[in-house]
Amino acid sequence: LPYAAFEPQLISYQNARDAAQQAFNRIMQGGDIDETLSGVTEEANALQAELMEGVEPPVAEPCAPAKYGPLAGVDPRGQTVVWWHNHSGVREEPLNAMVAAFNDTNECGITVEAAYQGGYDDIRDKVNAGIQTGELPGLVVGYQNDQAFYALADGLADINPYFYDPDWGLTKEQRDDFYQGFLAAGVHPAFGSQRLGFPPNRSMEVLFYNQTWLEELGYSGAPQTPEEFEEMACAAAEANGDGTGGYILRDDASAVAAWTMAFGGNVLSEDGTSYVYDGDATKQALGMLKRMYDNGCAYFFTEGYPNTEFAARRAIFAQGSTSGIAFYRSDLEAAGNTDEWGIAPIPYTTDEPVLNVYGGDVMIPKTTPETQLAAWLFVKWFTEPEQQAEWAHISTYFPTRASTAEFIDMEAMDPQWIAALDLLPYAAFEPQLISYQNARDAAQQAFNEIMQGGDMDAILATLTEEANALQVELMEE
Repeated sequence: LPYAAFEPQLISYQNARDAAQQAFNRIMQGGDIDETLSGVTEEANALQAELMEGVEPPVAEPCAPAKYGPLAGVDPRGQTVVWWHNHSGVREEPLNAMVAAFNDTNECGITVEAAYQGGYDDIRDKVNAGIQTGELPGLVVGYQNDQAFYALADGLADINPYFYDPDWGLTKEQRDDFYQGFLAAGVHPAFGSQRLGFPPNRSMEVLFYNQTWLEELGYSGAPQTPEEFEEMACAAAEANGDGTGGYILRDDASAVAAWTMAFGGNVLSEDGTSYVYDGDATKQALGMLKRMYDNGCAYFFTEGYPNTEFAARRAIFAQGSTSGIAFYRSDLEAAGNTDEWGIAPIPYTTDEPVLNVYGGDVMIPKTTPETQLAAWLFVKWFTEPEQQAEWAHISTYFPTRASTAEFIDMEAMDPQWIAALDLLPYAAFEPQLISYQNARDAAQQAFNEIMQGGDMDAILATLTEEANALQVELMEE
């Protein structure tokens, strides 16, 4: 069956079939092949032209509702989609220009109204209130654990029917163009594997390193393994001799997840429904960081972001999101520091790097079938490679489709950003569980307790137990 082809569907084909049969027999009886086949072709085409003369084939109406499938009869034309987003400052005006371009060019006559609503916390509060009142926008941004909250209140549409729809969805080639880890982050096993979010952009947890300083210490480049990382950090700390110089500890839950991934584990269970903060990988990673802290090779910096310490040569390594690349560059320039620097994967024990890649998704709240389809069509447009490239230039976020790289003006991007782009295929993601915001706070507290000398096994066991208990409690409500 996969090798199937088909015969002509032309109106004249019944007559052509009879003529083809006669031609076959004539040739088998000794007739001239070229002359016979030329004749049957000419006569069949003449008959086709005669039968079609004066017939105007129907023209498909732009954006007409599908006739078949789960979205049959749903008409997105003329819909207005309000989009609650968190993009302010230098991003907001060019984003509005992109939205205006969609409004002016989409053949469905859809109008998207982009509305800045504050940060993620502000949007979360407004969506939760909207679910209660029934007054929701057509599109909203938020993290994966937000999706779980909204889904528990039956406030989100499953994107899968749109994603796979033969008329309105993406082709297999288009689906495969997305980095699969990014797509997977919006699929929730705890909610029947519904696709509750869709990735418009991403950032990545990386190691920032000072290449010039590493070379002064006798190293050729960034560490790949944890052992190399620890050795280099301790060498830099010894060179400074004042308690700085090594690695600036990062106690954020995303850092805990990133180190766990780099050591071959995950803080999310294999079935995606619970936490595993007490696994061997987490213990090995935090054990190394604790040893570095005790030996003066790592230290806490609590007076702001680590960029300034890095720029002042008080740390050879720092860790954080790639969204901070521009800030590292500007702080180095402000400090008059001309050192060569770069970004690298978190040092890893696995065969290939594993990168904690994160970022907000767009979600489609439950409103009307027409508004939901219109919202999806905007999302589909916004995540096309050309628009992805434009948004990457505006936001410095990473695109979520591999082919977007063809449309990006690499000369306009930081070389560190370009280096990180090559790491996107190694993406993994943090838990999407409804309890994750609370679990994040608890993970940060646990990290600090361990660094201050607390019993690691007991602390991580308690963290895992309490986080899972909260997850069960919230899912029962």
